[in-house]
Amino acid sequence: MKQLEMSLPMALMATALILINSGCGKQSSAPAESKPVAIQAAAPINADVLSLVEFKIAKNQAGKSVLKGSVSNSSSQAIVHATAEFKLLDKDGKEIGTAMPSVDNLGAKFSWNFEVEITPEDAASAKFSGFTTK
Repeated sequence: MKQLEMSLPMALMATALILINSGCGKQSSAPAESKPVAIQAAAPINADVLSLVEFKIAKNQAGKSVLKGSVSNSSSQAIVHATAEFKLLDKDGKEIGTAMPSVDNLGAKFSWNFEVEITPEDAASAKFSGFTTK
């Protein structure tokens, strides 16, 4: 009699298929009529849960002008997407551009350190405008 050789991954896959098929074709004990299920959406995250801890204009290792800073999420919920908006000012205080660092999946009670290249590079300062969140 010839012996069948089976590798471990094949054995695991065969076991998984057997387990999946064992649940197929069984009658459900649920009633024929289904009632609608109320789904409660998570409350939208307000940008007020974000705090700008610090920010500054600096030079990175490549010598490029960057806006660096830190933002804290004080909420008990993660934020899917957050953007901070800054106005870039020249040495006379005239607005010459914007910088908008953003982050995805900012965890609850976590901080986010950002660094974003800025143009024009002659920006002397930045003024925080606000946050937007999703």
